[in-house]
Amino acid sequence: MGRESVDRASISPDGGWVAAVIRRPANAGEMYGRASYEVDPTRSDVWLVSTRTGARRALTHGAAKAAGYWCATWSPDGRRLAMLSTQAEREEPRGGDNVRLYVWDRESNSLSRASADGVMTQTRYGSPLNLLDVRGGAGHGEVAHRCSNGPVAENAPFTWLDDHRLLVVTLPQDKLSAAIDQFVRPYRALARDADRIGQGALPTVKGVASGTARTDWDIPAPEAVLRIIDTQTGRDRTLATVPAYPFQGGLTVSVSPDGTRAAVLVTIRAFQPSAGRPIPNLSADGWAVERRLGFVPLDADGGVQWATMPAAARYPLELYGWSPNGRRVALRGRSDPFTDETPVFVADASTGSVQQVGAESIGQQFATAADPHPAAVYWIDNQSIAARSRDGKWWLMRTAAPARAIEVPDGATPPDSLVRTRRESLAALVDGRLLRLDPSRGAFVSVAQLGKDAWFLLPRDPGPALRFRLIVLHRSDDSWVMATMDTGSGIITHSIPAFTADLLDMGADNAALLYSRAKPDGLDLRLANLAGGPDRTLLTLNAYLRDVDWGETRLVTYQTADGAKLNASMILPPGYVTGRRYPTLVWVYGGYRVPADLRGDHMSGTAMPGFYNLHLYAAQGYVVLIPSIPLGGNGNQKDVYRQLPDGVLPAVDRLVAMGIADPNRVGVFGQSFGGYAVEALIGQTDRFRAAVAMAGISDLVTNYGQFDPNSWSYPGIAHEKSDNAETGYLFGLTAPPWKDMQSYIRNSPLAYVDRVDTPLLLIHGDMDIRGAPTQAELFFYSLYKQGKTAELLRYGGESHSLAQSPANVRDVVARTLAWFDRYLERPESEAAGGVASKH
Repeated sequence: MGRESVDRASISPDGGWVAAVIRRPANAGEMYGRASYEVDPTRSDVWLVSTRTGARRALTHGAAKAAGYWCATWSPDGRRLAMLSTQAEREEPRGGDNVRLYVWDRESNSLSRASADGVMTQTRYGSPLNLLDVRGGAGHGEVAHRCSNGPVAENAPFTWLDDHRLLVVTLPQDKLSAAIDQFVRPYRALARDADRIGQGALPTVKGVASGTARTDWDIPAPEAVLRIIDTQTGRDRTLATVPAYPFQGGLTVSVSPDGTRAAVLVTIRAFQPSAGRPIPNLSADGWAVERRLGFVPLDADGGVQWATMPAAARYPLELYGWSPNGRRVALRGRSDPFTDETPVFVADASTGSVQQVGAESIGQQFATAADPHPAAVYWIDNQSIAARSRDGKWWLMRTAAPARAIEVPDGATPPDSLVRTRRESLAALVDGRLLRLDPSRGAFVSVAQLGKDAWFLLPRDPGPALRFRLIVLHRSDDSWVMATMDTGSGIITHSIPAFTADLLDMGADNAALLYSRAKPDGLDLRLANLAGGPDRTLLTLNAYLRDVDWGETRLVTYQTADGAKLNASMILPPGYVTGRRYPTLVWVYGGYRVPADLRGDHMSGTAMPGFYNLHLYAAQGYVVLIPSIPLGGNGNQKDVYRQLPDGVLPAVDRLVAMGIADPNRVGVFGQSFGGYAVEALIGQTDRFRAAVAMAGISDLVTNYGQFDPNSWSYPGIAHEKSDNAETGYLFGLTAPPWKDMQSYIRNSPLAYVDRVDTPLLLIHGDMDIRGAPTQAELFFYSLYKQGKTAELLRYGGESHSLAQSPANVRDVVARTLAWFDRYLERPESEAAGGVASKH
């Protein structure tokens, strides 16, 4: 928890500076409980680093006031940085009372609040609230502008329109941003109930309903406010107020290329289920909600002009890009909530009319920015569109004309996605072959043959296509290189040896690559120059890790009973002595496969946060084993409960045969799907002397319909917040319990709790959005009634990751180790790597 991390970093338009958002360590004096500590943006500062001299300075100093600053984004001229902040002013409390927009001015070196109202913020980690997809503006980007560069996304609530104007999504006055409100909200609701109970004058009832009893909210539905803020004049102009359903679908705001208007796709409500008519693709966001398309003028008042949807597009699903002239926007829609047929439509921004183009259906499952995915529809010119249908074929589409299949060269397969190049053409890489779309021929033409494994490298938040020469990663003379490439000719220009890192940004014309690289001895923010010259380290974080003895991580190969060959990773304690047997902890997660190259094994990585960092347990004298547990892949699982031992027990046997694991002192632990796996394993084997299940699910029947513990703070729609019913595919369940009750029971650890003899520690947060604490209580109580050894720890205020509070993280680690120390009988001498057993 003492680590710093890079949340976002971007190169200024002139290439002279990098604005880096650095998350501070989880030290005393900070504000906690707003998100899992390792991804909480409200504990960040913004740094400026010169790309020429390496000089650096902090623009913000949030630790003193427990303030956070993040989502730092350059204006097109590089004179300003817009950012989000919880900075407290005047009488506001320490740590801030909302998230607001701030702007730093380079000339005056001043940071000022741009608006008193809170901004809408997308929460981080699974099932995010208030999904945002704000794109376009001065950057002309075709995907959501992002606040974070890493794998945990937060999309931004603003975009620059020009050098001094911002389009911002704010909240109505006195409403709170989800980034600080998400986990406090239920406690406020409870306090309000307590106050009403005490006064005895007002009821505390909350209700939900379905079918003909379905009711509207008993509080006003949430809304978002679209505004233009001029940082030069200070003028703040409200454009429109739109619905903002908080759970799925989100809000898409796409600025036209000419900057005169924005298309908005808003989410209104969840669809009402219907017996025998399942809503398709429920595991993907956006399909279960009703959305509405409209247009907002940016240079005049007038609010939203809602589009007139034809019957075939009554329910718009996903918004694509604008035509180059900014007059029309492409989207896909459907006639019925219960169909997955989603043809392409074009909406005219001036008239609000919508026309279908082609009969082919877009087959892509993902439909919102919550699941980053390549677009399936691209404008070629003001009249033509390229679209990918559900069978993988590409089609050339125009209004009032039949679609035409786009041909591919002999021996080539249709590309999964396209990339817009600096010449505004569309290109693809398929099996190392560079293809370019030739609209006049209605075909992809072969341009060049690169290495078979070549692919394009793109920043996560790309700007205009004209800014970039495409970069490819491919093999050259049996070694990997990164190179700039002219897509018209396929000619490679500059190239450098490839490296493994997290690409953050690309400089003008791709001359520079900004990336971060996490290593056991720290984290570097570096700049690579594709045109030649050495890499430059701009920042080094967590240098104290150089003094940490991590122990050794090794690859273990083993074979299952049916002959399948699998990989496991093994973390040895510091000071490991060959020939001695060690107490061993097995970390499990259903479906995880350990790669042959352990650099890709994040489970054994030294950068894992909190109790997920398995080196913490190795440091106490344990060998930690991470086996592969293949389950057939999402959608193909069946009888998951029975499959779990197949990948785990042979890995333990292998470690015993290698003379490393003490067969009489093996424990098992895991979190989430891993917590479920622990309960399932100890119901089928007595191989483990002790077990720890964190945030697991024990009864799939009750889990199907259990409400999210946070949900009752959303009156009227509490039942729509939980995703539990949609996660059944993880367990091989494709029907609801009343249709296939035996499959639910057969795959529920609770059904076999009478077979459990392993001492079990259950750990759960009382605000777990993935599995209510009842799941742990059911399993514990069943063991208790049998007089079996178990303990249940319930952490107040903690969600699924059990990482809201540093104190709780430390406590989870300490109690987990204490449990294993007790039941695996680890002598004190083993904490330093020594071991007495030599079985």
